Amino acid sequence: MYTLLAAQLEEWVREWWISAADHVPGVRAIEQDAVQERRGLSLLSLHEMGSLVIHLGAKDFDAIGRFLAGITNDADFELSQRIGEEAIADLAARIQRRAGFSKITPPAKGVAPLTLTHARLGAFGVTAIFGRLQLELAIDRRMADRLAPPAAASSVNLAPRHMAIEQAPLKVLALMDFGSVDLAHLADLSVGEILVGDRKLNEALELHLQGHGAIATGYLRRTGEQRAVMLDGVNQQERPQP
Repeated sequence: MYTLLAAQLEEWVREWWISAADHVPGVRAIEQDAVQERRGLSLLSLHEMGSLVIHLGAKDFDAIGRFLAGITNDADFELSQRIGEEAIADLAARIQRRAGFSKITPPAKGVAPLTLTHARLGAFGVTAIFGRLQLELAIDRRMADRLAPPAAASSVNLAPRHMAIEQAPLKVLALMDFGSVDLAHLADLSVGEILVGDRKLNEALELHLQGHGAIATGYLRRTGEQRAVMLDGVNQQERPQP
């Protein structure tokens, strides 16, 4: 998988970077535990057959375009912006075409889903360094399977789907409906005061799963020194599907 993505990136930079002939591009696989959500500009191409994300970090399209075309004149903003946008769109399109997509999904700003940020869910990423330009590219398990079918990629260390789902860490929130209080009670709050709502102690909490709505209801309990919730009901419509 690394070799395949490295080849796509190196071919892309040779066609877009004006100084490519004078530099040796560097592409390396991201350590499994380091594939996670990045800060800065992230561009996603999401498709039911496979998705990818390109992390540009602190750089924007203008900076990418200036670097690739060697533009130094601030008056050429529109040109450098267009070059940056078209170059990144072409990179995403190359990978999708290599994966056999008949319809190309252009990249757009967004927050990467868990399947593109967690190696345990099948995400695979590389870091590409071209001179002063550094970007990261990650693909999900479905894209990886299309780029290199499992029969031909048995040596790639990607987690089986059922094991990945079982080990995925997800944040669970237990929400308590406190009820309503008069605004006057909130005006002069101080440490140590007791705020009393209008809901009963024996009313159920709602459990929310990260990325989903309420998945269950239950009652607050204690197990040793840890919080616990005894389930009272499950919302089948909101249960995450493997």
